[in-house]
Amino acid sequence: MSKTEMKQTPFFAERKFVCWRGREDDEMYPCQVARQEDDYVSLNLDIMPFRFADAVAEDIAHCLYDAVLITVGNLAGFVPTPAGRDSILERRYRKRISGEWSYYADGKFNCHETEDEAYVVELATEENEKTEKISVYTIEEGGIELVFDFMGYSFSMRDAVWLANALMEAMGIEPLDHLETMSGL
Repeated sequence: MSKTEMKQTPFFAERKFVCWRGREDDEMYPCQVARQEDDYVSLNLDIMPFRFADAVAEDIAHCLYDAVLITVGNLAGFVPTPAGRDSILERRYRKRISGEWSYYADGKFNCHETEDEAYVVELATEENEKTEKISVYTIEEGGIELVFDFMGYSFSMRDAVWLANALMEAMGIEPLDHLETMSGL
């Protein structure tokens, strides 16, 4: 049975995220990842509900993990090369003046709100479709951001790994980092 033919089972995980840009003030916000229906993963960040098509959720998970690898490499004094793979989001790496590397991935998606006010993110299928940009990138001092046209969410590396793993597990795919998932951090 291929990945696209897998029977999806219900999934739910939650965690309090450190708001990276507000960490000095101990700002935190809730994050929940769930799966109830086929082909979509639900993500609630703070008070905003999102629903990602599986392909989008999987690519965002990989990009979050890429950003973590670059951040860990900067802290350790070397930069690991994230795995080569086809990606929906365009990935870029740049060396900052400080000598550290930054990671930036972005893509254009078909985005719309549903009646229950969930923000749905799907692959754009037609060139003339209205699209919105979604980005994943590193921020200085070890944070990661997930940014939509209307809002951005900053969080710690550990939160980024947790989110990447939760998105993968919600789709029934092996997590990207077993140790982080098992440690319950």
